Amino acid sequence: MQKLLTSFAGAAAAAVLLAGCAQVPPNAGENPSDPYERVNRNIYAFNDSIDRAVFRPVAETYVEWTPEWVRTRVSNVVDNLGDPGNAVNNTLQGKVDRGIESLMRFLVNSTFGIAGIFDVADEIGLKRHSEDFGQTLGVWGVGSGSYLVLPILGPSSTRDWTRWPVSIATDPLTYALWNEEWYWSAGATTVALVDGRARLLKLDALRASTIDEYAAVRDAYLAKRASDVRDGAVEDEAEELQMLTPLPVDNE
Repeated sequence: MQKLLTSFAGAAAAAVLLAGCAQVPPNAGENPSDPYERVNRNIYAFNDSIDRAVFRPVAETYVEWTPEWVRTRVSNVVDNLGDPGNAVNNTLQGKVDRGIESLMRFLVNSTFGIAGIFDVADEIGLKRHSEDFGQTLGVWGVGSGSYLVLPILGPSSTRDWTRWPVSIATDPLTYALWNEEWYWSAGATTVALVDGRARLLKLDALRASTIDEYAAVRDAYLAKRASDVRDGAVEDEAEELQMLTPLPVDNE
């Protein structure tokens, strides 16, 4: 965990040092939801450069050389590890039935699904209900606050950043690997990140077609998060655009 935090701090420092490298419009910061736009745009540019240099090529190689059925199994395992967090957040939001269903999904898939390799729970009617702590705070009445772009992690807000520590706290691997060597945690994190980026490869063309990529991602992200808090639906394009970040936010 210490190495993860150290790496994140290093990325944050690099993003700040790169401030001024991105093209920032003269009216940046005038949007009430994005008062830190000047800094955010530079961090976004930093994230994009890392994505183009590292994450996207790795994800493309992974997709090219790994059979689809293997990638599906990897995604199943990653999703399964998120269900305890879904259970906690659904319960905190007062959706106890969904919380119980999320917990049952984790138990069924972890046993009969062999550590989540197979999504047996879905086959027997236990559906996935994705929630995170940012959404929980929203349900409790906390506004989204100001838009933020986090180094490496991507789109967030002064409310939604809280989902990251809570996600770590509710991830079974946090405790399973607590006393293990750091490279076990690094390996598990790498697998999850490559899997997440591979899921988004199909959206690269959509990102390239936008006139102002930063603004498009920001607006779609804020709209999607507002809809998530209401358990509502958004247009597919908006949902996809908000996911365009080097290390995709796992809302599942």
